[in-house]
Amino acid sequence: MDHRAKPSLRKLAAAAAVLASLAAGLATPSAQALTLHGVDIPSQVEVGGKTLTLNGAGTRYVFLFKVYTAALYLPQKSSQPQAIYTMAGPKELKLTMLRDVSGKELGDKLNEGVKNNLTPQEFNAFIPSLVQLGGLFAQKSQVKTGETVTIQEIPGKGTTIAIDGIPSGGVFTEPQFFNSMLKIWLGKDPAEDRLKRALLGNADDGK
Repeated sequence: MDHRAKPSLRKLAAAAAVLASLAAGLATPSAQALTLHGVDIPSQVEVGGKTLTLNGAGTRYVFLFKVYTAALYLPQKSSQPQAIYTMAGPKELKLTMLRDVSGKELGDKLNEGVKNNLTPQEFNAFIPSLVQLGGLFAQKSQVKTGETVTIQEIPGKGTTIAIDGIPSGGVFTEPQFFNSMLKIWLGKDPAEDRLKRALLGNADDGK
């Protein structure tokens, strides 16, 4: 046996370990952009002068039809809805449409999702804002494939909603309005259980 081969084998093993380490690093979600159904979802966004991190992203299905992707950005990652609701700092939820949807229909579905996840007393307190929410979507005949709905909360300023980058409907100033919207996807009766798990960071449920 040629003992001179041993050092090169050790070198190869060391090189393989380095490559494996590098590959593991590249597989980390924060190290590369996430893409769902052709939608690029960045690992970070800037909101209110703060850098937010992607908490999770997934797809909303109705029956077998893909409706939109959803991406949740927070100051720090969490898998617990209650911790997310009470988390300090700005937050963002972005929907990207995967099919054309009537603006009124989307607004009605959002209102319905809020109602399904609030007590009657909580819902009654938000009725004026939910009428405002329905009105801003009703003004748009269709939210088309590729367009976005971005819901942002900036503490001290309130919640804003932008449709395809254009601010719509003014500012919703109720302190819990963003959370009431977020409960559509993270609440006790979410729009879709698989999407809820994906937004809470379960990557296996994102497709």
